Amino acid sequence: MFKISDFSKLSRVSVKTLRYYDQIGLLRPAHTDGDSGYRYYTADQLYRLHRILAFKDLGFTLEQIGPILEEVSCEEINGMLRLKQAELQQKVLEEQARLARIEARVQQIRLEEGKAPVSEPVVKRIDAELAATLRARVPRSHLGQLAAEAQRHVQGQGMAPGPLVVQWHDCGLPDGRVDIEVGVLLGRPIRDDGRFRVTRLPEMPLVASFLHRCDPRGVCRASSQLAQWIERNGYRIADEPPQRELFYPEAEGEDPGALRHAELLIPVVPNGSKTD
Repeated sequence: MFKISDFSKLSRVSVKTLRYYDQIGLLRPAHTDGDSGYRYYTADQLYRLHRILAFKDLGFTLEQIGPILEEVSCEEINGMLRLKQAELQQKVLEEQARLARIEARVQQIRLEEGKAPVSEPVVKRIDAELAATLRARVPRSHLGQLAAEAQRHVQGQGMAPGPLVVQWHDCGLPDGRVDIEVGVLLGRPIRDDGRFRVTRLPEMPLVASFLHRCDPRGVCRASSQLAQWIERNGYRIADEPPQRELFYPEAEGEDPGALRHAELLIPVVPNGSKTD
């Protein structure tokens, strides 16, 4: 099982919100330690959480979600999400990020029934890597804008952009913001411009790595799949360094809005280790 802090990192839902969901009975921990009061969750509980978040995106209140959570089928949820998509298409660009999240929730919920096979994750070491990055506290929907800005910055210095890198420092900031570091991996140093800084991303001594296809504008289901693998294979999530994602450049002529080859990197330690 995962500590609430680790479950928060996997789901990218704040610890405060998870505690509130427990308080109102919407998402109870799988186990609560009687002595310490610590909450523990299983990977399968991510599916219930994705249902809750899907209904929130549809505009339901938490009071409304509770009674219908177990009664509505995947097909009905899918239908409601599709109707909401049609409404969101009439709104401004900021709302388009919400549209992508809804589509991703549909795919996540389908996993509960289909559970299609995926590439097998591996455990490996990641050396320190040179990158031009920008760290910001912004709404999640700004990720695409920051990524495009990072690629333009590198191209402006005469270098073809390498893989896009995103480090998730804190996903529980007020007003739906996240603390993220977005940038591009570099083959050689370039100059700082006061906004993007050239730095070496910290090494990751032991990570669970999962290669997959992902829409960087939406909500990726890879964290749910990798969480289950970590749980089954005798690891737990380390506190440092932050979780990292890599998005590899599209092939020439490929639609920029298409699915991308991506790699999710979650730092882990073996169960029983005294060091996080």
